[in-house]
Amino acid sequence: MKPALSIIFFTVSSGAGLGLLALIALADLVAPGTLPPHAPWRGALLGLVLLAAGLVSSVLHLANPANAWRSFSRFRTSWLSREAVFATGLFPIAALYIVLLANGGAGASRALLALATVVMAWVVMVCTAMIYASLKPIRQWHTRWTPVNYVLLGHWSGALLLAAIASAYGMASRSLLILAAGLGVASLAAKLAYWYTIGKSAPTTLAHAIGVDQGVRGPGALSVAQARLLDVGHSRGTFLTDEFGFVLARQHATTLRAVALVLGFGLPLLWLVAGGPRWQPALAAAACGIIGLLVERWLFFAEARHTVRLYHGDPRT
Repeated sequence: MKPALSIIFFTVSSGAGLGLLALIALADLVAPGTLPPHAPWRGALLGLVLLAAGLVSSVLHLANPANAWRSFSRFRTSWLSREAVFATGLFPIAALYIVLLANGGAGASRALLALATVVMAWVVMVCTAMIYASLKPIRQWHTRWTPVNYVLLGHWSGALLLAAIASAYGMASRSLLILAAGLGVASLAAKLAYWYTIGKSAPTTLAHAIGVDQGVRGPGALSVAQARLLDVGHSRGTFLTDEFGFVLARQHATTLRAVALVLGFGLPLLWLVAGGPRWQPALAAAACGIIGLLVERWLFFAEARHTVRLYHGDPRT
């Protein structure tokens, strides 16, 4: 697939924002008082801004952004529609929760809004991930590891941001740093499992795509014809070849995977462990992690091979 920068930014920005919102609300529910006094509402506000920026980027990706409202009309059948509905519902809930946090509100209303924020953030994350995981024509996306990775990476980037915010107030607790490191290790393991899965799964061929995996038997006893492409139907590039025919050399993919691992996981984990509660290493870890995840997300799209490529000359996807 041709990596679109607007969608890459959308998935990374909204994932980090949702992860940050969920972690702050969870901390408020499970371990109140562990974050600095003003950090929760300011962090939650940052999370909401990141989510909004990501959604705006996704709307601008449309050929006609004015038609974005139509995404709300297919809730029963479309993960994109579900994402739009739940994301829209999250904004007023999170906004009320932020107001309560900023004003020092407490009690059942704050706990209820915190719980609703966590649940809605998780639901939006899953809906976004399922937009890609539900696409059967793209083998690299149609796997259980796609939603697992998206949810974990969102929490990992959110944890890096939360650690940086808490460190800026001089109150990054050991438990917060351990939580962030744990999410980083879990995200790294899931990413490696995803790459292993798409590397080992059987590629789709033209014969499989048209339902003749075993070939087509002719009139003779030993005659078996194999499917092959006779003509691509065009003499120059088309929209399909431009959007779905992106080619990423194996050597470049390996290099970019290494960059994503080092920037997205290795250096942030190292800074979290070695830097302690100081804000400079925490900020460096967050910035480095976000950059690494942008590379990881670029690869997520660049390595995806749509089945339609089989009808334009590719032997397998």
